[in-house]
Amino acid sequence: MRRSRLFVESSLSVGQKIILPKETSHYLLNVLRTRIDSSVTLFNGKGGEYIAYLIGVTKKTATLQINEYNNISCESPLKLTLVSAISRPEHMDYTIQKAAELGVQQIVPVITERSPPLHKIDKRKHHWFKIIVSACEQSGRNKLPILHDVVSLSTWLAKKQTGNKLVLAPNGERSLCVSLSMHDIQDSITVLVGAEGGLTEIEMQLAIEAGYLDISLGKRILRTETAATAILSICQIWHGDLC
Repeated sequence: MRRSRLFVESSLSVGQKIILPKETSHYLLNVLRTRIDSSVTLFNGKGGEYIAYLIGVTKKTATLQINEYNNISCESPLKLTLVSAISRPEHMDYTIQKAAELGVQQIVPVITERSPPLHKIDKRKHHWFKIIVSACEQSGRNKLPILHDVVSLSTWLAKKQTGNKLVLAPNGERSLCVSLSMHDIQDSITVLVGAEGGLTEIEMQLAIEAGYLDISLGKRILRTETAATAILSICQIWHGDLC
């Protein structure tokens, strides 16, 4: 049976007894229905994972004993960054979840002309962080992708960036697979995906001027969350570990 995995935002060490936070304890005891002496896997996002056993339970807390450390990693060799235009909440949530599962190392939410109004940015970022944690717990990742602060697209494009840069464009003249073959893409790719309706012509031009290659995924027009998942998957198959 697959051992449950939990993210713990604190230092961990073998021999340590740890009392889980209230929300995590509730999930372990009432959702996963973990019983005394059952083992769970813990990770704190800094690499590696720990095997712990449930040794104590109260109404609101669970106490674990850490017995073992495993220096394992399932990170992709590809340094993949997703620059995602903020889209409707349910679409943005899906995009972030799948990006984390697919091994993206950095996620940059950007505001574009076609992004919906964004209120309570700190609350939204905390919500996205929880989605990332859940995706890493499920997928076996021991390192959390970096979630950048929300910035405007123009602010992001003005930053000095290294590596290969791609922007999805419905009318893009370049095939993704052909571009991956022709360019010397070794270990770093940044992908820019627009919101519903895509990037405006001006935004697309700014991206191209910043060194992004305009890429097409074929004849069909994909939803923003589908497009992001598709291009990340292709990049991982081509130069990463998804194969």
